[in-house]
Amino acid sequence: MDKTPEHLQRLVAEVDGWLDLRCPERAIERLDPLLADPRTEEVALTLRVRAFVSQKRHDEALGDIAALRVRNHDPEWLDLTEAWCRKRLPDLRGSIRCMEQLLQRDAKSAIGHFNLGCYLALAGEHERALDEVAIACGIDASFREMLHDEPDLNSIRGDERFAAMMARAPAQDPAERAAEEDAFEEDLAEGFEVDLDEEDEEDEEDDEEEQAGGS
Repeated sequence: MDKTPEHLQRLVAEVDGWLDLRCPERAIERLDPLLADPRTEEVALTLRVRAFVSQKRHDEALGDIAALRVRNHDPEWLDLTEAWCRKRLPDLRGSIRCMEQLLQRDAKSAIGHFNLGCYLALAGEHERALDEVAIACGIDASFREMLHDEPDLNSIRGDERFAAMMARAPAQDPAERAAEEDAFEEDLAEGFEVDLDEEDEEDEEDDEEEQAGGS
């Protein structure tokens, strides 16, 4: 916002508001003046990424993510968001690469290790997945709460090491879970905290079906 001219600050807030209201089409309609001004192009691209993700237009979101990388935008946000999109294309190898790239910069990123564990589990790399999830839970104990119902980890639930981690993880309160699922737009704006989205329930179900089919 620091670079945003005063006369465009209200427009940025308006676009952000439409995204918060889950009206991405209205947000996109208002982006042209922001994209045309070099001082607001970067923030406009981040807003459009959020809109494209909300609309499940993941290929188009990746195009804007590539443009933001050239501008040295927040690399963690870009890695997490790109991985989110690639999982849903689906391109699990691409998602894994994004998390490995994030962890090369910050080996102590709990969300990086946890999401990498999820993507590895979906890709059938169960040993590495267990290691990454264990590291994430060791760095940040709050990730243990997600072990109970994260569908991406279903393929490793039968492992005794996963069971041991589960035994030390309190069951998540349903109200907290509901609040978590309702926070996707905030996660996109400020950085992902968990790989969850209530608007993405169909994708989660698809993942479970793929796992059942031996993916």
